[in-house]
Amino acid sequence: MAKPRIFVSSTYIDLKHTRRHIEAFIKQMGYESVLFESGDIPFHFDQPLDISCYGEIETCHMLILIIGGKYGSATSEQEDTGDTQTNNEKIAFYNSITKKEYITAREKNIPIFIFVEKGVFSEYETFKKNRMNSTISYAHVDNVNIFKLLDDIISQRNNNYVKGFENFDDITTWLKEQWAGIFADFLSKKSTDINIKNLQQQIVELKEITGSLKVYNEALLKSTNVQGGDELIKREDEKLKFSKALRFKKHPLIEYLLDRKELKISAIRLLQYFSETTDLKSFTKKLGWTLKEFSELGPLATVDYLKLRNELLDENNELPNYDSESDQLIFETK
Repeated sequence: MAKPRIFVSSTYIDLKHTRRHIEAFIKQMGYESVLFESGDIPFHFDQPLDISCYGEIETCHMLILIIGGKYGSATSEQEDTGDTQTNNEKIAFYNSITKKEYITAREKNIPIFIFVEKGVFSEYETFKKNRMNSTISYAHVDNVNIFKLLDDIISQRNNNYVKGFENFDDITTWLKEQWAGIFADFLSKKSTDINIKNLQQQIVELKEITGSLKVYNEALLKSTNVQGGDELIKREDEKLKFSKALRFKKHPLIEYLLDRKELKISAIRLLQYFSETTDLKSFTKKLGWTLKEFSELGPLATVDYLKLRNELLDENNELPNYDSESDQLIFETK
């Protein structure tokens, strides 16, 4: 049975005991831990050691990042320009291996659990108030690049929560709570997915019934030679088309997108994108949204999207065309 693979990232010398305890905790939870010192990473003879670490993160489901008082060695891609400096002079910027591991996990968009020693976290507040002062001597860190790493983490839109810790129990207690929450979200999403599939099936069945009724009524009008029957059918089709356009504009999901100033998009263009897609993810991709922005809409937005398609599709499961100038006026009016 597949198990969640959890990569543990930190400097080694100062945090080796914490790493050992976390490894045991992960295994106790029934998951698979990934630590370089335990032989969990296959190192390639023709590559620098740290490159193998970044590659292994690509196979993991989560990353635990522990930040202590040491910034760590530079990546193999660059020289550690701060290595020959001491104390307050160690301000030259470079990426450490630990930071690159964090960035790799962030780019993969997997959950990252970030823990910072409370002494370091406390001094970070002092650093923020004295960024330009290079004469300050910090007691808990060997390099101010640690604080710059925290700057980078906290500035992110997600995967940016930082938890202070004093001992191992602080870390494990928090991880248990977070992993329980992830499991609950997973079960909730599975339930939502089932409901969405059921809704999609109902939409198909409803469209078949509605389409059959419309065709039957039109055929009945024509076969009985009702005076003005063709004109009546055309007029009702136009009324239905107009009504659908207004419902599209006033739908909460569409109003939300129209209010997003950065999109700068018209209702007619939104309808065009809507007609070219069959799911919310593809629709938002047309808008230039990233996967992160799509996920922020939440599962209910997917349901709203499907309901809107149900309202707009005709008996042939197609959206009406609004190509003429008169049609487009519908979308220009409030």
